[in-house]
Amino acid sequence: MNDRPQNSPPPPASPPPKPTWSVGFRRLVSVLLLIHLTALFVGPCASPPPSSIWARQAEAVLEPYLNATFLKDHGYRFFAPNPGPSHLIRYELLDEDDQEIGEGTFPNLQEHWPRLLYHRHFMISESLFNMANISDQPPPKEAPPAVHADYQSAVNLRNAYLDSISRHLARLHPEAAKIRIVMMQHAIPLPEDVAKGRPLSDPSLYEEVVLGVYTVQPEDRE
Repeated sequence: MNDRPQNSPPPPASPPPKPTWSVGFRRLVSVLLLIHLTALFVGPCASPPPSSIWARQAEAVLEPYLNATFLKDHGYRFFAPNPGPSHLIRYELLDEDDQEIGEGTFPNLQEHWPRLLYHRHFMISESLFNMANISDQPPPKEAPPAVHADYQSAVNLRNAYLDSISRHLARLHPEAAKIRIVMMQHAIPLPEDVAKGRPLSDPSLYEEVVLGVYTVQPEDRE
């Protein structure tokens, strides 16, 4: 005999069981997440140099994963927590008598916009600084052949950068007979100096090193 009133609603259906992960699958996902989080820290800690031995060893272990996920060689340490000096390129346009007839810098906020274009020029100047810094420190004669090969590779790449930049500037400035490339290092003032009113553009914060002088070829003006 059915004791339920005929006009009462039917009892609610029980909800379907929620899908659950097995213990083994949860452990696998936890390990993968741990590897990924470790890679997120190792990538910026190991590059750019200088970096600790621990960071370099961890990078060597995780290198396949870092390469596969494009997490290697990202210089986040440039921006935080302790940013270092920035580097700009100043170029001087010279005539046949080595007299300066013009100059410019890049990256330049007034010329290179939107911001992405400024950033691209900034990466050129920073890359050239890194190569110039390496090529200015030749290894000792007793160093392994691989070290000398890496050094020569850095020198060749530095020269290729300088040649490419100079030829590009020659096309932009056909009036120049020679182009002098100068590396400018812009140091960051200490917090207490900023508190005292020292501007970021203080001339004493800049150091310059001449990287080379390029003689413009006739084909460069075409």
